[in-house]
Amino acid sequence: MKKILFNLFIISSFASFAQREGNHWYFGNHAGLDFTNGAPVAVTNGALYTDEGCASISDGNGQLLFYTNGIDVFNRNHVPMPNGFGLNGNLSSSQSALIVKKPGSQNEYYIFTTEALGLANGFCYSTVDMTLQSGLGDIVLKNQQLVAPSCEHLSGTLHSNGIDVWVMAHAANSNNYYAYLVTSAGVSPPVITSIGTNQNSTSVQGSMKFSPSGDKLACPLQLMTFFEVYDFDKSTGVLSNVMQLNNPNWSNPFAVEFSPSGRFLYAAYDPGGGTLLQFDLSLGSAAAIIAGAVNVGSYAASYFGSLQLGPDQKIYAGELSNSYLGVVNNPELAGMACNFVDTGLFLAGKISEYGLPNFVTNYFGVPLQPLALFSAPNHICPGTCTDFINLSANATSYIWIFQGANPGTSTDINPTTICYTSPGNYDVQLISTNANGSDTLLLANYITVYPNPAPQGISQSGDTLFANAGAVSYQWYHNGVAIPGATEYFFLAPESGDYNVVATDGNGCEVEAAIFDVVASVKPPIDNVQLGIFPNPVSDKLEISNLGKSNITEINAMSIYNMVGELVMDVQLPGTRCKLPLKVDINPLSQGTYFIEIFSGENIYRARFTRQ
Repeated sequence: MKKILFNLFIISSFASFAQREGNHWYFGNHAGLDFTNGAPVAVTNGALYTDEGCASISDGNGQLLFYTNGIDVFNRNHVPMPNGFGLNGNLSSSQSALIVKKPGSQNEYYIFTTEALGLANGFCYSTVDMTLQSGLGDIVLKNQQLVAPSCEHLSGTLHSNGIDVWVMAHAANSNNYYAYLVTSAGVSPPVITSIGTNQNSTSVQGSMKFSPSGDKLACPLQLMTFFEVYDFDKSTGVLSNVMQLNNPNWSNPFAVEFSPSGRFLYAAYDPGGGTLLQFDLSLGSAAAIIAGAVNVGSYAASYFGSLQLGPDQKIYAGELSNSYLGVVNNPELAGMACNFVDTGLFLAGKISEYGLPNFVTNYFGVPLQPLALFSAPNHICPGTCTDFINLSANATSYIWIFQGANPGTSTDINPTTICYTSPGNYDVQLISTNANGSDTLLLANYITVYPNPAPQGISQSGDTLFANAGAVSYQWYHNGVAIPGATEYFFLAPESGDYNVVATDGNGCEVEAAIFDVVASVKPPIDNVQLGIFPNPVSDKLEISNLGKSNITEINAMSIYNMVGELVMDVQLPGTRCKLPLKVDINPLSQGTYFIEIFSGENIYRARFTRQ
């Protein structure tokens, strides 16, 4: 939680600056968007054309300053700057340009550029002085080479001090990432991290992105089948803990973008069209994240271009040669709830290509509004408790309201032991809050408490204990200890003591009978008839005789049970009107103690014996 709070502080502290820096977008074939009033409005006065990468920048008041495709630079009047030509970007570079304001300066900017396909110009920078040309600006220093050849990947994020800016590039034909720190003194020597996949001609393309908090970096490897995600140290510029998100079906990955909180990574690839995946990075391991990947949208007849988080916290998707942008309307919601619309934003007749403007990630660090979300085991038995898992984003405090529960409220992040006594359906409400506002989620009838199971009791007939029939399963206990295998509605009590049974109904709800005190073998046998067992213990043949005052006639059936009431043998009788005495072959039985049961008319007679 401390880490989240820190990230929110950094983002919020730059909100007034950052939100307006990204007010104006120019891309594709003279397409443009204006976010000045919050929701984007298509504009048609842009002079820029590019197949892919581009960048634009506004001032602290949200007024357009300039924009570029990495080759030509246009001022706010949509006119090329006098020296604004011949930069070493490329119309076919995925991230041809990135604009960074020089820390501590009000008028100086850097334009970082990447050449296409790892060509010789590589990764360079040029500088813009906005005091020139009567405030319209012009290029001063041009094409200062930093890495050659380089990949087309280019992204930036704030240093942990909230002032300086890290600019990340990747060398071609290696696994070297180059992190350059831009400070008030200029562009510092790089921090080089050798990590991840060696990127050659099959993977130099694609749009790389930092998370809004700057602690993650994601990179697609085009013409391969995977994306790579790294941890980034904003203090040192070092990458670590590479995680490969790989699937043979994810062909030609091109673009990535994080949700505002950084929980979800959106990734676009082209399986003969365009597909948008959502990865939930909170799942932890690569295997879990891959297994949980959700296809949230597609372009059936076209291809995805860049993905870009906007000032309005929505994610926009370029589409090749199309007059619409796709829009992820709710990027903090899991699965299809993120609401991707492929024709989400009309460009007033202008055309999107593969690229959208590339920004320092934190320039869209608008004050994050909280999002309330939770889950819980929500079908429970009366008298039991449940725990709640808080899935909210961007929140710092919480108020829970549990209808019909004890306790009825909580301010814990993840409330536990919320108990429900009475059957019924109950609402749950969560209010998630941060310094920028609150969000309320009310789920009506979210908790279902099943009806009370049928009551249980125990009755006794001879040595046999009976529970109330009708439950799905039973478990018998003797002196508080579960009896292994005693799971029928009746049990033959082998000894005295306290017996109990727990019955489970069809909803999985348990009910316990009151403790039943048994004095084994003291009840008189039915009809005052006693069975004689000889010998006892017995090794092979058991003789059964009548020790009572009257004979048992017309024996209908004879069965043998083990000590937990399981039937182990139906005795084959020599005739239909058998009388005692009888001999029974007990050789099929293993050593142990058993009950023999005789049915005669309406009566049942039992005796215990031991096979040695």
